[in-house]
Amino acid sequence: MESGTIHHTWTLPDGRSVHLRLNHEALTLSIDIHLIYTFDRAGRLYAVFDHGVNYRRGLDGRVLARWRQQRGRRTRRWLSPREVDALLVRAREDTSQVLDAWESLETVPEPMKGQVGQGLQRAVTFDVIQDVRRFHQTYLPISILPPDQYQALVLQATEGCSFNTCTFCALYRDRPFRIKSLSAFQAHVAAVLDFFGPGVSMRRGIFLADANALIIPQHRLLPLMTFIHQTFSLLPEHLSSRERRARMAQDPLAKTGVYAFVDGLSAERKAVSDWEALRGLGLRRVYIGLESGHEPLLAWLRKPSTAAEMVDAVRRMKRAGLHVGVIVMLGVGGHRFDAGHVRDTAAALNAMPLDGDDIIYLSPFQPDPIAPYLSLARAEGVDLPTDAFMQAQRQRILARLTLPPPPAGPKRVPYNLMDFVY
Repeated sequence: MESGTIHHTWTLPDGRSVHLRLNHEALTLSIDIHLIYTFDRAGRLYAVFDHGVNYRRGLDGRVLARWRQQRGRRTRRWLSPREVDALLVRAREDTSQVLDAWESLETVPEPMKGQVGQGLQRAVTFDVIQDVRRFHQTYLPISILPPDQYQALVLQATEGCSFNTCTFCALYRDRPFRIKSLSAFQAHVAAVLDFFGPGVSMRRGIFLADANALIIPQHRLLPLMTFIHQTFSLLPEHLSSRERRARMAQDPLAKTGVYAFVDGLSAERKAVSDWEALRGLGLRRVYIGLESGHEPLLAWLRKPSTAAEMVDAVRRMKRAGLHVGVIVMLGVGGHRFDAGHVRDTAAALNAMPLDGDDIIYLSPFQPDPIAPYLSLARAEGVDLPTDAFMQAQRQRILARLTLPPPPAGPKRVPYNLMDFVY
């Protein structure tokens, strides 16, 4: 049993078995094994597992259902508003029944009974409608995060994308690019912490948003990072998993570090000493959208950076002691660019000094219906990739890598944008 974690199992009046788990991050209720509810410490419903279907609730109130069909194929869909309401009603009814049963137990010692009772009460009385309203008052839409940052605390130091030229992306077309002043950022952080309340303890790292927040000029970025460093307890990298969990259990503002996107052109503008200064203030991993190492494809996609610039940017960041996440897009450009995309992407990755602390993300291309890509592809006769084509392309890129496999070399991780929920 983890230190400070409460476990208790008992039977409800209707005969269902309940296992309750409460720690510094979450309250989890497992009812007859096949039904599991997870709430953050503010009482906010985070996830439901119901007989093989995973439901992830976003802070904007939407719910994504994911499950595996026969042969292991993953399927997903967004619930309708009516289905979301039904899920929330069921969660509240079940949690209310658990609370009633908990309060009637006579063998549970204090303060355990009061601590768990308070957590259950928060979940039962949580105002979902008000919470969604406050989320939209606190944040602009959070368009995308890397997979390992879905549980991060997002802080929007910038809004939008400074380039917004990539033909495949429409994530930030709804807002102009803006860098927050230090005072505006401080007010934003205060609003974020007020919004999350006790639920902030579930958020393990800090993601500096939006699209490429590290484009902020160094003289403006350092004060923002200094404020983060002063506000949060950013943990040293050398801690073991046990030490890290213990520190985070003691302090809800203890976080693993700061993470952010950057484009290759902006990254190149920072010297190694700039990256070292940011690392000293808690920056841990930087994510860069290589997409492809094939220059003709990058030009066709209207990427702001060349492959050579992105390779050089990664080298600078690694020299500064940072970890990187490199994103590769599978299937983009179809058969027209296939051979060059495979060959040059593998070559670009091999030219990067990636090690076991780094990640290569392999992301199946998901054409956005409102982005320019589809009309451009139709006009030029570029086919849309099938799942089989992307899977084959993935294997061919990986086969060309000369980087060592994990744990000495970078992890190779799938990155499906359709799984994103915040």
